[in-house]
Amino acid sequence: MKGKALLFAFAFVLALGGVWSAPLAAQDLLPSSVGTWTASGTPTQVPAQQIEQLASERANILREYGITSGERRDYTSGNDKITVALYRMVDPSAAFGAFTFFRDPDMALPAPITAASYAAGKRGHELLVVGNLMIDVNAGNVQMAAADLNALAKSLAIQADRRPYPPIATFLPHEGLIPGSERYLLGPLALAQVFPAAPASQTDWAGFGSSAEAVVGRYRLSDKPSGGQRPVEGLLLLILYPTQQLAADRYNELGKSFALNVDPELAGGKPALFGTRSSALIALLSGVQSRETAAGLLNQVRYSSEVTWNEPTQNFTDPSISNIVVGAIVDTGAIMLLALAASIGFGGFRLLAKFVAPGKIFDRNADVEILQLGINSKPVDVKDFYILQSPR
Repeated sequence: MKGKALLFAFAFVLALGGVWSAPLAAQDLLPSSVGTWTASGTPTQVPAQQIEQLASERANILREYGITSGERRDYTSGNDKITVALYRMVDPSAAFGAFTFFRDPDMALPAPITAASYAAGKRGHELLVVGNLMIDVNAGNVQMAAADLNALAKSLAIQADRRPYPPIATFLPHEGLIPGSERYLLGPLALAQVFPAAPASQTDWAGFGSSAEAVVGRYRLSDKPSGGQRPVEGLLLLILYPTQQLAADRYNELGKSFALNVDPELAGGKPALFGTRSSALIALLSGVQSRETAAGLLNQVRYSSEVTWNEPTQNFTDPSISNIVVGAIVDTGAIMLLALAASIGFGGFRLLAKFVAPGKIFDRNADVEILQLGINSKPVDVKDFYILQSPR
């Protein structure tokens, strides 16, 4: 009896382990083959707590954006070998932010990868974004063909989150923007790495705790420092808030930490910034000494909030007086016709009943009994009124 119980418990544990392992196996996203490349082993799953195994010093940035897991797999084609790392993020916005941080400034856009939303690369290193997935292809001295990259993105697209990407990246002015310098930000840790003008004592001065999002771009401006040969480069930071009130409150607080819209020589030891606010968007520019140069770039920032309503709408208008009069006449006529038809129907039924069954349905004088009070001398006619009496 005891042996049967142990056997049953062992079978139950095996079945339970199979149920638990099924979801884990389903998490494998990287395919077994990509174009001319074949996987040389099983994929390695990496949880978010150990993402340093894939991202090293960028692991904290990935956690700030919201990484859920990572995956790595090796592929071979002949004597060539590549390693593909996949980062699964909480949503497409987080994947786009990770892409901007992993992208090197010298990465150019590769051949069109139609299955990927964003792509950048150089020889031996390519980055792809597909929904909420970011793919890092490390090929060393090997150049992975665009067709193979597109096949990889297409195999992952069916399992990716296809919600839209953040629109704030489109608010950056194009004139003077250094390609590849954009960084999408969702937390103070990422902001401190790309916009070091903030004081170290202020950890979340931009207000990411209030659901803010930001984007930074480096610009090559027209003015030149005295005796210099290179044009001035400035950092433009755009911060978008959920409401205009939050943006206004945060913009008013910036004066405590920055010398906002003050000439740098009058900053008094505070970081000098030029800025402006438009509705729920704040634009800040650092690294510029000239107020005119700063205004030339800040005036190019265009933002307008839009309120959309996806419910069906109807247009109601008051009817004209002629429609009211005609409608009243028609409705009154219809009611009169209905009353006339009801009267004719009731009268016709009564006449037909008296003709077919006289004295049996209506005017049954033999089945009535009259109670007279005798108040006046007028004779009572039973045909004038009667009270029904049940037959005896």
